[in-house]
Amino acid sequence: GELLQKMNENYGRSNNPSIRPDDVTYGVVLNALAQSGMAREAESILESLEEEYNDFLERSQSSDIARNDANIIVTPNNTMYNSVLNAFARSSDPNSACKAEALFSRMKTLSSTGKNPAAEPDIVSLSTVISCHSRSGTREGAERAEELLVTAVDLYSKGNAKMKPDIIVFNNVLSGWANISGSYDNEDEALDDAIPAERAETLLKRIDSFKNNQSLDINPIVQTYNIVLDCWAKSRRKGAAEKALNILRVMPSVGTPPDDCSYNSVLDAIASEMSRDADPSWIERAEELFEEMKRLRSAGKLTIKNITFHIIMNLYAKSSRIDGARKAEDLLRGMESDGVCVSDMTYNICIDACARRAFHRGNSKKAEHFLEEMISLSEKGNLHCSPKNHSFSSVINALAKSGDSDAVERAEKIMEKAEEMISPNSILYNSYLDCIVKNGGNGQTHKAESVLRKMISMRQSGRHDAQPTAFTYSIVLSCFARDKEKGAAERAEKILFEMERLHELGCSEVATDTRHYSSVITAWAKSGSPDAVQRSMALLDRMEQNYRNGNLHAKPNSYCYNSCIHAIAKSPNAGKAKRCQEILNRMIAARDLGFHDAAPSQVTHSTIINACAFDYGGDDDRKLAFGLAKSCFQALLESNELTDSSFLNFFHNIVRHLKHGAVRDQLSEAVFHEGCKRGFIGKRVLKSFQKASPEAYARLLPSGENFIPKEWSQNVSAREKL
Repeated sequence: GELLQKMNENYGRSNNPSIRPDDVTYGVVLNALAQSGMAREAESILESLEEEYNDFLERSQSSDIARNDANIIVTPNNTMYNSVLNAFARSSDPNSACKAEALFSRMKTLSSTGKNPAAEPDIVSLSTVISCHSRSGTREGAERAEELLVTAVDLYSKGNAKMKPDIIVFNNVLSGWANISGSYDNEDEALDDAIPAERAETLLKRIDSFKNNQSLDINPIVQTYNIVLDCWAKSRRKGAAEKALNILRVMPSVGTPPDDCSYNSVLDAIASEMSRDADPSWIERAEELFEEMKRLRSAGKLTIKNITFHIIMNLYAKSSRIDGARKAEDLLRGMESDGVCVSDMTYNICIDACARRAFHRGNSKKAEHFLEEMISLSEKGNLHCSPKNHSFSSVINALAKSGDSDAVERAEKIMEKAEEMISPNSILYNSYLDCIVKNGGNGQTHKAESVLRKMISMRQSGRHDAQPTAFTYSIVLSCFARDKEKGAAERAEKILFEMERLHELGCSEVATDTRHYSSVITAWAKSGSPDAVQRSMALLDRMEQNYRNGNLHAKPNSYCYNSCIHAIAKSPNAGKAKRCQEILNRMIAARDLGFHDAAPSQVTHSTIINACAFDYGGDDDRKLAFGLAKSCFQALLESNELTDSSFLNFFHNIVRHLKHGAVRDQLSEAVFHEGCKRGFIGKRVLKSFQKASPEAYARLLPSGENFIPKEWSQNVSAREKL
């Protein structure tokens, strides 16, 4: 572009026709811009040429001088217009398809009116416009591409030889459907339209029908079938794998043997099918296809690249097969023996397979072994196998799931190696934090907080890829929620308030939500602090205020309210029932306003019953406690969300809040009968019933526990069965 400008400037100064850029010069420049997707620049040059050409046409009608310029004027021709169309097709401009079609219409007008016959569009022009629509990634674009194809076929059938479509044009239209396959399926269901894969297969059948049309002479090639196979692979529809397999089997019979891309698309379709259907026969069919590929490779008819191995390895890795990790490793070793390039992705699949089965003995150590192999190969110069963040993260994930007593210690050594070899990102640090939380036991809050502080320090030094996210804080705060370490609740609350301040300063990635508040409230509930209830309630109030101030993610849900009730239940203070009633009323009010995530749940009612059983206030407090416990027990009965603990805790309420007498005996007997009917009479429940009403117990069970029907305890744990 710059060189073209200099040539024009030199010509302007010297008026020497020999150095004026000609049609070849402009053609080369426009083609270069098209290859780079620089549509705006290409369009600008074309518009300048059109202005000069139009000016020449106006002057040529009245001036002999202008007619003499005909030898040096550059006429915008079909090749130049096609280059600009190609620039639109390759650009990232979301309006490129509209602009390309407008330019195509201008070409038709210029040629049909005789103003510029050289601008007449041909099939290359139309194919490029089709490509613009196909690349738009929209259903409208795919529809328009197919409409333009129909136009081309119609124009050619009417005698316009320049509009004869070839297989490349058809493939461009098919690509439009492939580009949206899997993205529009749900919408298509609502519209009752054919999904993109079905549209692509219909077009493929139409192409096949053109074989007998000697005039068109259209024959599908391997790429044609591969695009349709890719459509089905992406569709995520039940039955897509069968559709793809059927097309694969048709290909040899029509003289188009499948290549490795064909097989890979079918294998992808099988992988997608397996994500919905755990039928083991899908792996067997994938194995059969792989064996078929190997036979074709031995015959010199097919190549197998690492992508094929990776698809099969992923099938094993993500399957429910216990030996999935071993099968993935077998393929890795097969790649090495076959001379197929092994990369970090190959090892990562094996590590992921181990991580998915980390609960099986030895798989976490196997994941570590793969990582050690990668490090060794990298140190020997094989950079293709150099471990990256994903590799280290997957191994630590395996350790997190393993439950091994030394998991955190091993994860710490892996982190040290990662910090030595690469720049760990937030995903890797989050995996390490998750391992600490799941396997560290009590006393790990300082280690988790230390990792968080390191990540904060990295953000401050410009390492934004390692900065803590809302998920990071969620993991760290969950560590505090699990720990009963002295002072843990205060430190958790401090971290939470730091998050709020950071978000106020513009750090959108650390917005607080219900998970963060719920964890801190739980930390207070477990703290044993005399201030636990007060601090929990204050956090609940803070959430509601933050929600009113615009933080839509801070609206308390049932988890937050339940955590607060749990804090009340754990508190040694009197007046528990009154506080529980206040929170229950808030939950009901939120639910009635349409926020169903705050609705009281089985946990809510069960925790309140437990809290009421241990309310040691005065007579009024005890009366309120029993009334609330009774209403919550009734709610559990109506919702059928009972457990044996529900009966156990309600009997505790009867014992502690009702005086001995007929009312207590009658209620105890009624609760006992309900427990028998629902199969929740376990050892502890039976003893609680005996304590609540010795008279009813002796009358209903004269032989004690010796002759109790099994169905009375059918829904209790094994250790509670009578």
